[in-house]
Amino acid sequence: MSDQETMSDVNHVQHMFLHVESSDAICILNVAGHPYRLRELIYMMIENGCRVMQTTADKYNIFTYDKESVEVYDYLTTIIKAKFI
Repeated sequence: MSDQETMSDVNHVQHMFLHVESSDAICILNVAGHPYRLRELIYMMIENGCRVMQTTADKYNIFTYDKESVEVYDYLTTIIKAKFI
């Protein structure tokens, strides 16, 4: 499937891990959703002053954190889990 077909398929779901740093928190997000919605989510984080980097499942699994994990779901993007430092 080409990139254009993927982006126009409303049922396509992309999954990725994001390392996000802000002035008061560091977390890794395990996210899934349509590619356009994930782009929008990443741009919103950047516009709000966050540093966003794509990471791997291995980094997610070994990420040390001492605060709770949070699960978030909405109808456009599913943030499966966020681990905070």
